[in-house]
This record gives sequence, C-alpha cells and structure tokens, in this order.
Amino acid sequence: MTRRFRRADYGRILIVGTGRAGVAAAEELRRQGFPGDIAMLGAEKEGPYDRPSCSKGILTGHKRPQDTRMPFHDEDLTWYLGRRAVDLDPEAHRVETDTGESFAYDGLVIATGSSPSMPKWAADPGVHMLHNLEHAWTLRRSLRDAERVIIVGGGITGSEVASAVRSMARDCVVIDSKPQVMVRALGEEVGNYVTDVMRDEGVDFRLGHRVRSANRFRQGWVVQLDDGENLTGDVVVATTGGRPDTAWLESTGLDLSNGVACDESLRVIGLDDVVACGAVASWPNLRYGPQPRKAEHWISSLEQGRGAARTLLAEDGDAGPVTVIPRFWTEQWGLRIQVCGELVPDGEVAISEMKRHRRDTARAGVVVGYHRDDRLVGLVSVNAAHAFTSLARAMIATPLPPMQAVPLPLHTEKPQREEVAEPARRRLASVA
Repeated sequence: MTRRFRRADYGRILIVGTGRAGVAAAEELRRQGFPGDIAMLGAEKEGPYDRPSCSKGILTGHKRPQDTRMPFHDEDLTWYLGRRAVDLDPEAHRVETDTGESFAYDGLVIATGSSPSMPKWAADPGVHMLHNLEHAWTLRRSLRDAERVIIVGGGITGSEVASAVRSMARDCVVIDSKPQVMVRALGEEVGNYVTDVMRDEGVDFRLGHRVRSANRFRQGWVVQLDDGENLTGDVVVATTGGRPDTAWLESTGLDLSNGVACDESLRVIGLDDVVACGAVASWPNLRYGPQPRKAEHWISSLEQGRGAARTLLAEDGDAGPVTVIPRFWTEQWGLRIQVCGELVPDGEVAISEMKRHRRDTARAGVVVGYHRDDRLVGLVSVNAAHAFTSLARAMIATPLPPMQAVPLPLHTEKPQREEVAEPARRRLASVA
C-alpha cells in the first residue's frame, strides 16, 4: 500500500520550472506555512519573467529583458537556474539535470510548461521561434533591418507579433491554415472580426494555406505554400504552438500522451508525492467535466500552481479538486480582447454589438457569449471591458451543474449559429 505523505514528512520540495505556475506554487507553499526548503530548478538562465512581453514590448523596443522580470514574493527560495531536467527517478526521489547534477526531493512540483513545436519545413536554424526571452531578443535584432516579415501561425502569439511588426512600419505576411486568425482562442466570430481589423491595418494574409518549404535566398527567404505560391521576405517567424515539456519524464512510465496525466487535484497519477501544474499538466477540471484537459494561459497557470501546492501539502493526501475557469486577455491592434470560460463548439452563440450597424464591429465593441443548456459558459469581448467584467464575474460566481450533467461531447458536428440571437443578445445587454 502506498504511503500517503503528510505535511510534516516534507523537508525539501523541488519545483521544476520557474514560470508562472512554478512560482505560484512556491508562493502558495509559503502561504500555507511550509517551513522547509523550496528549491527552484529552471532551464533558463534568467529568473522568472513576464513571458507575454516576448511578443510585445521586447519586439517593439519598448522593453528590455530586465524590464520583463516577474514580480513575486521571494520567500527564502533556493534557485538553480540554467539547469535543464533530463530525467526523474521517482524511486530514489531525484531529478537529474543536463549539468550532471542530481537534486533530491521529498515532494515534487512539475511545472516545466511547454517546448516549441517546430514544423518540418522549419529545419533551417535561421527560422525564428518566439518561445522565450532569448528568442524574443534575437528576433528583435533581426527586425531592425527587415522590410518584410513572414509569420507562420495566426494564433494569439502570431497576431501579437504581426501587430508589433506593423507598428514598426514593416510589411507583414501572416500564413495560417484556418480561414481566420485566432479561431482556437477566440472562436470563429471574434476571429473574423479581428481578421478584418488586421487586414485594414495592412497585414497581407494567406489564410487557408500551409507552408511547404522555407529556404534562404541571397539575404532573405523564399517560403513556398501548398498551392505553389512563393513568398519572399527578410525574416521568417514560426509561431506554430508548443507541446508539453515531458521528454525528461519518459523513463518513468507515466502517462504522457497529452502532458502529465493528473487526477482532479493535480496529483500525478501513479506518484503520490508529485503534482503537476501549468501547460504541462492534463487533469479533469471538474468544472467542465471528467475528460482530462489542459489550461495553458497565464492566469490559469497561476491558479493551477496554487492548487497544486495545496494538494501537495494536504494532510494524508486529502485534497479537494482543483477547478479553474480559463481566462486571458491580449492587447493588439488597438483592441483589448478578453476571454473567460470555455468556447464550447456545440453551444449556442449570442453576439452583442456595443454599437450596432458599424462596419468596424471590433473597434466599436462586441461581446460574444457561448451558452449550453441556457447557461453562459464562455465569453469573448473586444473593446467592451465593462460589459465583459460584469458578465465574467456573474459567470464565475455561478456554479456549473454537476459534471454528470454537462458531459463533454466526444464528437460534435458544425454547431447551429445565430448571427443575431435576439433573446441571447438581450441577456448579454442586460448584464452589460
């Protein structure tokens, strides 16, 4: 029978990962009164920093690396930076690093986040990534003399990079396989509105296409698309997402099929004295159902870090579920975009325009609500901060039905969408 660890059993807790989730876990451990040693092990040489700044202030020159340092409560932590974890021995309670060092622990927090996922066509080392501070600073130097920038990936990061590039008066091409930008993050409706704004701001799109190859040509690049078109540019940036950083755990036998598999309390399945949090963790967020899922954004990582710390310190392993409402925001193109909850693909969609009949819907303000069983479960707003705040607070304060009542669909067909859902619009407008 596996022995349940108690708070008194831990002399040293090791946190692998010094991003938002790892730092939040350390802060919560101290807040909960943990008196022992907390060791922070991180692959990057820099201390904790504001990662969203990489695609914003760093690129435009408004921030330097030292300006991105993350404010946190340094409660007597021991830092081991510039050391990448390469192996975990759960029996010996040790983590090995690429420097040949070995770090012992009594309790372990896995918060290694994600690593960049480079597509096959980006084999040339000259293709820029934008995953960390070093990448951002390198790209910033390349943008100084660039005239035309090719961005592959129209997600949040790619669109933020495009906004920075256009603010520097550089030409910009955005390539994405979807028909609009940021569809996964913002949904089709808001993605379409933002795409229109970006097009008006001078972005040259190649939507609905994939890259076949990228090759250097003289001092620049030739990027070939799947339809045979060749695009030329001075700089190529791949913002094609990432994957959970779990390579160092492959020898453990853990379920790593979609990140580190955890129970509803973020305790790693199969290891009683280990928890995971942030983009690396996959767990059943019981607010939305029993299926394992990831919540990768800044606020979610913070809340997961706190929840994982409480689970690790729970007496005799008696920890409650960690439930998180995904939410994030981004500012780009003069738009403040805010998201809360889940944008369910099978839900009823209600669109509320702040100033109806204006062509520039996004700049004028719009709120899009996603409903399931007459309950607001997801919310996206553009330039409608007051309405968003009122609706989001109400949604957060209202508990969802038990998870059995809201099973997630294994497969969904194209949802029935209403461009103007009058009853839903009135609901949204009344709260706003």
